[in-house]
Amino acid sequence: MMNDEEILTQARMLREEASILLHKEGLLSILSAYGSTRVIGSYTLDTMTWRDIDISMILPDEQDVELFFEIGNRIATKFQITKMSYSNHFIRNFPGFDHGLYWGIILRYNEHDWKVDIWGYRESAFKTHMADFDVLHNQIQHANRTSLLRIKYAISQRPDYRGDVYNSMNVYKAVLTEKIKSVEEFYAWIERNSNANF
Repeated sequence: MMNDEEILTQARMLREEASILLHKEGLLSILSAYGSTRVIGSYTLDTMTWRDIDISMILPDEQDVELFFEIGNRIATKFQITKMSYSNHFIRNFPGFDHGLYWGIILRYNEHDWKVDIWGYRESAFKTHMADFDVLHNQIQHANRTSLLRIKYAISQRPDYRGDVYNSMNVYKAVLTEKIKSVEEFYAWIERNSNANF
């Protein structure tokens, strides 16, 4: 396990690498050619513990599957893609997700695999999601970033990371609402809330 200094250094290096992929290598410009686009998630929150980028964009027609596949095709032919997973959440009936088109991408860059999540929404849904994200972004500016990264790094090493319980949003919630500062306190918080609907 890394110490706090190493975790902070890793977060900085991951964000720098992501910035090159997004801007210099042109991932963001591909998406921006189709509509308003915004990078959210740990890149913007500056809480990166692994190679993961979340992007949301406005689609002129929220259910234009042909256009969304055109976007996917441009990404697949520009970058080294090892996997692309498409979902139409208007019809998928996946709990907690009832709208939006989605690409889940594994992109190999600079000898590393990046997970890139791209969501396409209509403008009103996009604005709602961005408003929610802005609230979280503002709250995290006042949080103990070292504690947050320490906990997030520890749980990101778990095989069940990104599941219903051990995920970034629960780390943010624990740190922001309960001032949790250590991995042990986080696990205790999870135990106390084991009956909650995470």
